[in-house]
Amino acid sequence: MSRAEWAVRHLPEMVAGLRHALRAHLIRTLRPDDLAAATAVDDSGRPTGLHLHDVSRDGIPYVGIELAGGLGALMHGSRVVAFGATAVASQRRLAEEDATDTRTGLDEALIGHWSSAPYDYGVMEASEFELRADGTGWSLLANLGGEWVARLTWRCPTPGLLELRTEDGQVSRHRYLVTAAPVTSVTFEEPVEFCHQYAKSG
Repeated sequence: MSRAEWAVRHLPEMVAGLRHALRAHLIRTLRPDDLAAATAVDDSGRPTGLHLHDVSRDGIPYVGIELAGGLGALMHGSRVVAFGATAVASQRRLAEEDATDTRTGLDEALIGHWSSAPYDYGVMEASEFELRADGTGWSLLANLGGEWVARLTWRCPTPGLLELRTEDGQVSRHRYLVTAAPVTSVTFEEPVEFCHQYAKSG
């Protein structure tokens, strides 16, 4: 019952954290002439079912969310653990693997969703990226010409160095610094998706 109460109380923030992954999925899967319908589809991605897994990490339980449209996600608070078909929401194994993962080769401070929007003063483009605890993720670039999403894998070969590998095998390395005040942010020496600074938003 305590897990159920926690899930109900935190459902709005979980759904808010999930919207970034849903939007990136829609941009990747819709044809360019369908992008005008993306907002309507995004609105239809409402929760249709919850799976309360008997697994937790750092006192936060794992919750699976089924979405309209045949999609599903596994959440750890507002963090997206996995996203895909409806079955992802019910896979306890994914929750167990994430809960016991030692995060070897990854910097836990980078896990989550990041947006350049708070720092894009007067700029007509914005960037986002999401790094997941399993070493996968995606990046997004949006400007007046449209929106582009790329899937990627990531690791930290040494402290303070982020290595990104895109689907087509391109590798880039970025020195970074994470700070917590006034908001959690990361600053890169070499830009990621054309931006140097991002704020954490999930």
